Amino acid sequence: MSKATFKEDVAPGTPPTGYLVVYAKADSNLYTKTDTGAEVQVTGTKDAESKSIIIENPNSTENLSFFFTDVAITVSKLRPILVGSATPSVTWTIRHDVDRSAVGNEVVTGGTVTTDTTTGSDVITFNDETIPANSHVWIETTAQSGTVGSIIITLFYDED
Repeated sequence: MSKATFKEDVAPGTPPTGYLVVYAKADSNLYTKTDTGAEVQVTGTKDAESKSIIIENPNSTENLSFFFTDVAITVSKLRPILVGSATPSVTWTIRHDVDRSAVGNEVVTGGTVTTDTTTGSDVITFNDETIPANSHVWIETTAQSGTVGSIIITLFYDED
């Protein structure tokens, strides 16, 4: 069995044209650096990525494109928050499909009711959190009440 041993150190300089360097840093993860100076972590835990959308003056029939992903992703958390008064409430869902004109799959079946206007409320239980590569992701609202100036939804995810 072959193995390699790496001494943890600081990132090296950029390698010559046509070369790639592999090294370990003090955080106990392996990295590569290309001949353009780009550093990529190849082991360990990476921070979740996120995307946010703001819908101003949402109504009960929104159907808005959020983003397109060309890589498979897994949703790890949703954090919605409202800006509004007079007991604001919005029921919304996130759908995904390779065909934007399709009904799509819901990340949370039946959607989520949001009333929080202070810190946001995390959604961490899902019915279909895996979004395949080459998928459209969109938001639909199905109910709205009170005075809602906007809803902000942040989707946290990891690339598969």
